[in-house]
Amino acid sequence: MSLRWSDLWRDVAQTALRLVPWPTEPGLRSVGDPGPESPVVVTGNYDLTVRRLVRALRGVDAWIVVAASGGINVWCAASGGHLTTHQVVAALKTCGVEERVRHRRAVLPQLAATGVIGRDVSRRCGWKVRFGPARADDLPEYFANRDQKTDAMRRVRFGVVERLEMACTWAAPTAFLLAAAAAPFRPGWSIPLAGGATALSVALFLGYDRIPAPRRTLFAAGAAILAAVCVTLAGGGAPALATGVAAGLVLAAVLTYDYSGTTPIEGGSHFEERRWRIVLDPERCDGVFSCWEVCPEACFEKRQDPRRVEIAYHERCVRCGACVVQCPKDALSFNDADGRRIEPDVIRRFKLNLLGKRVVASPQGKQGQEEAGTR
Repeated sequence: MSLRWSDLWRDVAQTALRLVPWPTEPGLRSVGDPGPESPVVVTGNYDLTVRRLVRALRGVDAWIVVAASGGINVWCAASGGHLTTHQVVAALKTCGVEERVRHRRAVLPQLAATGVIGRDVSRRCGWKVRFGPARADDLPEYFANRDQKTDAMRRVRFGVVERLEMACTWAAPTAFLLAAAAAPFRPGWSIPLAGGATALSVALFLGYDRIPAPRRTLFAAGAAILAAVCVTLAGGGAPALATGVAAGLVLAAVLTYDYSGTTPIEGGSHFEERRWRIVLDPERCDGVFSCWEVCPEACFEKRQDPRRVEIAYHERCVRCGACVVQCPKDALSFNDADGRRIEPDVIRRFKLNLLGKRVVASPQGKQGQEEAGTR
């Protein structure tokens, strides 16, 4: 029971403070009683991810290879150049799994496809890589289906649980900072400010994407009105009212600054790439279907006559670049706002930093300072 409570508190702490790294030791883990033919699953060394993966695989005998990703979750680490082909190859070669299994097949998280090039892993270390489901919870069914993904397994979900987790991720640091800033001057405001930050964070992630345009303005107006009502009901005067409204507006601006970039359902709202568009060159496509396998929004459909893919759902694209990175024929690319082609090698080489700029990622995953331009 103590271990369960320990895991629960670690889950809460790491969810609330997800914006900072939580590393665990890289290396080899086992679930159940794996043998030489058991599946091998690769992930990054973000502690919460590893522990959730272990829980998801209960009832399955499997090996888990934990690659160094800077203690960052798979999606952010792969997009930011911290989980790359180099990290996966190094982990497979050094963790000891090659002495434990007879096969050379590894399942990578689907969300690692923005940073790990599957065919290069095979070329460099002989392991055949498949990108598994978008969610670890689907792995038992995936293995039962002989490594075949259903359409539901390919798409990232952003349900109530995931929305509340992201609300907690933003509410915890925002509430703490506001309360700490108010404490030396107006101690009585600390708790209301923390409560307001929490309430706005929950409201944001539960319903912001359902607000009609201009939704950022409407959300800010709602935050200001809510603050004004709370101050008035508390009996505050004009200075308190002005301060409350200003605090509501600032808080709304902070929380909505990159709401879309912190969710899996849209691309970053303030990034240059929000105006990019994915483009398919049908003459280069020969139906490898790697793009279909890794797209987290299932934008692609397979066609058999002739054998190729079709971008069936342009409106779903979040511009993560996974399809561009994985296509062995360079049949997919981005066009910028002026219609210029962004070459696939640019997307493979340059990774997104926290400011939405693409900077060089070295083979070891450490970012340099050179910024990407359109080519």
